[in-house]
Amino acid sequence: MNVLEKEILFIISRLRCLTENQFNKLYNYKRDSKKKTLRKTLRRMCNDYILVKFPCNINYRGYKENSYLYYINGSCEYYEGEDLIKTLIGSDIAVKLKLANFEMVRFYRNINIGEHNYHLYIEYIDNFYRRKQVLFDIPLNDKIDFLKYENLQFDLGKTTIPFFMVPKIIVVTNNLSEYSDIEYKPKNVFLVDTSLHSLFKYL
Repeated sequence: MNVLEKEILFIISRLRCLTENQFNKLYNYKRDSKKKTLRKTLRRMCNDYILVKFPCNINYRGYKENSYLYYINGSCEYYEGEDLIKTLIGSDIAVKLKLANFEMVRFYRNINIGEHNYHLYIEYIDNFYRRKQVLFDIPLNDKIDFLKYENLQFDLGKTTIPFFMVPKIIVVTNNLSEYSDIEYKPKNVFLVDTSLHSLFKYL
């Protein structure tokens, strides 16, 4: 197994799944020759039964993805529908942090804190060597339940994750405009749309 194959295996094992487009962004492959090398490597890993791939043709209220989707062969969890979109948005977030030269210390999906579930937990070190923790909730089109976030500081002791701060909560929604005039939300809660354009404003 060469260096690129080892890197691909490590990344997918951590993020659970990535698309070919996300790989291209991650490696910043702009030249066609580099993209072809990546594509051949992914194909070879599928032929060797290390990875499996599925067509991915998503056009969901502004979120688009039309390349192949890769999992580790034998993975116990495959995604579809809205769960797949939420998973790919989580992978998009990880790719953006990597491209910004943030160091990811921990990356967990679907964690429970108290009685509530969050789609992502990320612990990272930013470009100023500050260690931070952040939670992501991805309701997409569902109504955002702000009451869920009010008692977070009291719920942090009810999880095995070693929190050293009350983390920010970044909520990814398709209905950002509906909340532009909201009168109240907890101070540590921030809203972004599925394009994630304002993500780094809140990290």
